[in-house]
Amino acid sequence: MKKSFFLLIPLLLLSSCSKSHEFDPNEHYDNVYLIMGQSNATGVAKASFLETKSPITYQKYSTGVSNIQISYDVDGRVQENYVPVQFGQGSDSEHFGPEIGISDILSEANETSYVIKATWSGSSLQADYMDKNGNTYRLYDRYVPFIKNQIKKLKKNGKNPRIKGLFWMQGESDSLDGLCQTYGQAFDHFMNALKREFNDYIYSYFNVVDAYISTRSPHWPHPNIINSQKQSYSETNEHSYCIKTNGEDESSLNLILKSETEDEGDDKAHYCSLSMLDLGREAGKYLIK
Repeated sequence: MKKSFFLLIPLLLLSSCSKSHEFDPNEHYDNVYLIMGQSNATGVAKASFLETKSPITYQKYSTGVSNIQISYDVDGRVQENYVPVQFGQGSDSEHFGPEIGISDILSEANETSYVIKATWSGSSLQADYMDKNGNTYRLYDRYVPFIKNQIKKLKKNGKNPRIKGLFWMQGESDSLDGLCQTYGQAFDHFMNALKREFNDYIYSYFNVVDAYISTRSPHWPHPNIINSQKQSYSETNEHSYCIKTNGEDESSLNLILKSETEDEGDDKAHYCSLSMLDLGREAGKYLIK
């Protein structure tokens, strides 16, 4: 059930002007990165395919990376304690999402980082998180408290958490008639709301990393309308980045759907294993900026 924010407009206008805390170069921070979105954020890329396609990665994440810790609420499957990033933290024990590629980038730094993943496959921004008027819905009400609780756990364990960025992989379910045109409005409300919610843990800036949805899937009626609004947000907001994923130009990724890979079956909605790895790595480069 949605909750109207109209009576809170004066308060929201004031709180939206709140600034993040100043970053102290002499202070130690424990960096926290968020992953949110629908099924390509959850991850349905099969880990076993990497055994031959990317054997070093397969070996590395079969056991996990100790200095990159993750907790998650993925399609209702909850891992409250922080554990090493490894395969099986996607849609089920055999699949993975962008956390693997992101971990690859984070593990290059000589520090422990924390990932909080809160995703739900098939979810819509405007029906499950926040609409164009700023009304919240079930996943917003589920995930904001979950993320806050996971950050508080770090504090209780003596950490000094700093939320450095969010990777948002979503938009497919909003590419329908009646939703796609207002996606940008809803996303702007959503990002402002998250920055208010997590303001206590944001220092100097908060990286928002988004990605285009596929233009090759028959399931998404208006991907270009969604992607143009994603791009517009990244161009008009500081510390915001949008990853092009359809081979639009020389600097973009060219992600392959699983249906285009013979040994991964006929799936026209989700990225193959190597593409999911590439997506995560590209997101990681912007998250750590």
